[in-house]
Amino acid sequence: MAVTRADVARLAGVSPSTVTYVLTGRRPVSALTKQRVRRAVTELGYHPDRSASALASRKISTVGVLLRLDRSAIESDDLSYIDGVREAVAAEGIQVVVPMSLRHDGDEGLRELVRSRSVDAAVLMDVAPLDERERLLLAEGVPTTLIGTSGTPEGAPGIDADFEAMALLAVEHLTVLGHRRVLLLSRLAGAEPANAYPAQVRAVQTAARGCGVELFHRSVPDDPIAGAALLEGGGLIGDCTAVLSNNPWALTGLVAAARAVGLAVPADLSVASLGVMIPNSVTASPVTEFGVDTFGLGRRAGELLLALGSSRAPHGIVLEPPLITDRGTTGSVRSVPG
Repeated sequence: MAVTRADVARLAGVSPSTVTYVLTGRRPVSALTKQRVRRAVTELGYHPDRSASALASRKISTVGVLLRLDRSAIESDDLSYIDGVREAVAAEGIQVVVPMSLRHDGDEGLRELVRSRSVDAAVLMDVAPLDERERLLLAEGVPTTLIGTSGTPEGAPGIDADFEAMALLAVEHLTVLGHRRVLLLSRLAGAEPANAYPAQVRAVQTAARGCGVELFHRSVPDDPIAGAALLEGGGLIGDCTAVLSNNPWALTGLVAAARAVGLAVPADLSVASLGVMIPNSVTASPVTEFGVDTFGLGRRAGELLLALGSSRAPHGIVLEPPLITDRGTTGSVRSVPG
């Protein structure tokens, strides 16, 4: 296994960032600390990644994490991705910014942002199929990585959730608990351009067929009322015993309505979220989630950015395995007395 900067830091008794400062000379470090770090480098046979020098040659000082153009605010779920990117690049003296003014100017605003050198590199979030932002950034020569999948031929490298594995994990979990009729509650097609939502739906449909689960798919607006309307006669439509959703707004309404009619979660109804959590509200509560390590995705995107131009330059999209966060909202199907 290759020796890493973290290995050098542990042996020298310093932080990984201090190792970087000693090797790059970007910040003053005491002579004693330099000696310890250099001794550790020699002892371990550490060879620094060429990414640092590649970045230095481009004089990158600022990385922009770019949300979709129609965003008007940073959502709480975004912060974990952004913090992960910051964790990856901070030791190189690189600042992370999140430009929000682009929503008013579209592609032209992004082009001006790049040409003004307000950002020197970019991590794209909310990635859409054949994302125009990716095309523009690459055409302008901006080092770019993705959190998501665009499908652009010879596009930027990136990191994305393994939606097929995520969906299979979720469906198999419900199958083991005895659920054979499951409601898939998704966002309306085209609600936003990001590839993640339709990819999740396709993956769940495939997993359900493979597991012999009857899937009732309802695509509804991002509205609690739309979710609440999926209860009929004191239960879920189609006599479903579980709901799996990537529409947190509608799921909030469904859970509130279920409780209002006396349904207990998970005794009467199993509820799980796919890739996203129910947003904070008075009526909402956390549910079991099949997702990914969002901080880890952000950090990996930052690491991929640092590797651009090095001898280990990344290519294609790396898939991150799914995680389950069990919050006790899924349970065995209640048997009906015969």
